[in-house]
Amino acid sequence: MKIYLFKNKKNQYINGILFLLTFLISLSLFLVIFTDKIYADENKTTTEINHFYTCNIEGIIDPSTANYLGKCLKKSQEDGAGLIILMDTPGGLETSMREIIKNILNTAAPVTVFIYPDGARAASAGVFIIYASDTAVMSPGSNIGAAHPVNLGGEQQISEEMMEKVVNDSVSFIRSLASLHDRNADWAEKAVRESDSITADKALGMGVIDFISSDLKELMEKIDGKIINKHKNTFVLNTSNAVIEEIEMSFISKFLHIISNPNIAYLLFIIGIFGIIYEFSQPGLGISGAIGVLFIILGLYSFSILPINYAGLGLIILAIILFILDIKLNLGGILSILGIISMLIGSFLLIDTGAPYLKIAKTLIICVTILVSGFIIIVVRAVYKTHIRKPVTGKSGMIGETAITLETLNPDGQIKIDGEIWSAISKNKKKINKGEHVIIISIKGLTLFVQKIKNKNKSN
Repeated sequence: MKIYLFKNKKNQYINGILFLLTFLISLSLFLVIFTDKIYADENKTTTEINHFYTCNIEGIIDPSTANYLGKCLKKSQEDGAGLIILMDTPGGLETSMREIIKNILNTAAPVTVFIYPDGARAASAGVFIIYASDTAVMSPGSNIGAAHPVNLGGEQQISEEMMEKVVNDSVSFIRSLASLHDRNADWAEKAVRESDSITADKALGMGVIDFISSDLKELMEKIDGKIINKHKNTFVLNTSNAVIEEIEMSFISKFLHIISNPNIAYLLFIIGIFGIIYEFSQPGLGISGAIGVLFIILGLYSFSILPINYAGLGLIILAIILFILDIKLNLGGILSILGIISMLIGSFLLIDTGAPYLKIAKTLIICVTILVSGFIIIVVRAVYKTHIRKPVTGKSGMIGETAITLETLNPDGQIKIDGEIWSAISKNKKKINKGEHVIIISIKGLTLFVQKIKNKNKSN
């Protein structure tokens, strides 16, 4: 049986309904796509930035630096301002570096990193931070590079196979950062694999950075009108009449940043050792002991964020124990010599990394060892003399002293010692003539028991 469309009204209605449904579905799909596009365009707003904050990264990048920079980024986003990071760093801890980069990438605020002043550098972790920035700038005399990963974070030395994996991971990371801002990914890989380092002029020519500026004023002139697309927002930098404010690091963060320096951390720990040793040698109010414990705690805090070799730390703690035992047991310095050797070896082993900026200066270790040796010698000698010295006060201090008889002892009488007159008895009940020299053997109450000294000239 053949069916002919539109031959009867029933078929006409059915086909009309199908056609209408098809039209409506097509129209709905078009509207959804068109509306999404309009919605996306509406959400991609353009924001003019004429307010900027500045912050400083100086020295080793550590947890206090990451915390400080995180607060700066948060404030910049909340206030609708741009952030300019003035950086001069030899590198730092990988965990802190990744935290900083994560905050930069996830903060809806334009971030400019400026390697400043002249002579500054962005090495190791600093290279990664530059590649994560929205705008990268260098001063004329600065340099960037040497981003080969080193053993950070307190772990022991790793195998070559593991180091290769770490290097490959670092290369992947920095190439992904380079792709975000269309920077030179090939040189970035070379900086990681070969520790390559370049000047500001070469970095600009190779597409590593965006500008070269002598100071902040010139920087503001060069970034004027720059457009930055970030987080579905378009930022237009207007620096002609920009307001610039500095965000300073808090006192606590600055203090923790300072003591994170390996040389400072080492000095704090050694000063703590001095305090503990002095407390055991001269027990009293405990002030020196309390100060020593405080400094050791500060030193241990610093060591906790540095790549520490625990064998080295153990040798230094052993040295402290040996110093204290020598003082308490009065062994005359034998254990102290072993303690000095233990501390010297432990100091050289303490920092376990290939990064020179995280190592303790050898001259500092040698100088500290000499000072500790001198201090220990003085303390041990003083304690030893105190232990062997006879009492010089009270009755017990008179035993063994020499006196002169003021009258014949038969067997008792009076004697004179240090200008004082005492009653005395001849110990062996033997007669001792007047003017004889006698030695005090013992004391009972206020009476001295004496014995004649032979071959001693008489004295009136």
